[in-house]
Amino acid sequence: MRTVQPRIYLTGRSVRLSPLDPLDAPAYAQWVNADHLKPYLNRPWEISEQEERQRVETLMSSANAVGFALRMKEDGALIGRTAIWNVHSVNRSGLFTIFIGDRAQWSKGLGTEATALTTIYAMDELKLHRLELECYVYNDRALRTYERLGFKREGIRREAKLHDGAFHDAIQMAILESEWRAGAGARMREHLEQDPSRVPPAGAAR
Repeated sequence: MRTVQPRIYLTGRSVRLSPLDPLDAPAYAQWVNADHLKPYLNRPWEISEQEERQRVETLMSSANAVGFALRMKEDGALIGRTAIWNVHSVNRSGLFTIFIGDRAQWSKGLGTEATALTTIYAMDELKLHRLELECYVYNDRALRTYERLGFKREGIRREAKLHDGAFHDAIQMAILESEWRAGAGARMREHLEQDPSRVPPAGAAR
């Protein structure tokens, strides 16, 4: 399989998808080890800077994954990362992941925008038929965001996450090509920067 590395980097109203850089590994490692972020990740153990650097380098060279550094549009400040893993060229499917590590940027709609931008890339550039994700049941804010954008709940992995002394369910969600064409794509493109030369036409999904 050929590599699935970014051909374009989308920009939204407040954030932009940018090239990955292994030099950002210290920031990523600090975030994924932080108590405020660990409950939302499936990596509960301590991550070293070297391990995080290897993860970034794997994303950069992968034949079945693509990743983006998430940066503020105004000043380029790094705030997190998004990725599409397990890209299957026959089934045209992939797995979406995201984290915003900078807690000061939470509750500002940036996660919604970053999710929309990455989904636009998955559906319009990678031509996926299905983009799926997983979200823990106690992450109400993220679940509402995904549903507003058009992701549908499909199933539950029961008691899949140990958090705060108890096991919690993981909610499985996805968006399909038909749903993208039916209106979800248009809604997500509203999060693109308002430059007509950069916004794909309404029929760009296929």
